[in-house]
Amino acid sequence: MKYMLIIWVCSFLNGPQCSIPIKYPTPYNSWYECSRAAHLESLKMMSTFGFKYVNDNRLGTKYTCRLDLNSV
Repeated sequence: MKYMLIIWVCSFLNGPQCSIPIKYPTPYNSWYECSRAAHLESLKMMSTFGFKYVNDNRLGTKYTCRLDLNSV
């Protein structure tokens, strides 16, 4: 079984409002690997946006790791 990572960037300024989902093409062999990748990718995103933009817009991420039914 493989897992696919999906991440949303959300603003919590006026209640949670999230972007369209970002689907990563890399399949992961386990929930553990996918979840770790989600946190690493989230850190990269926050760093790219920068302190001021993240702070001003109260940005955060949410993620899920979905079973890739094509890999079963």
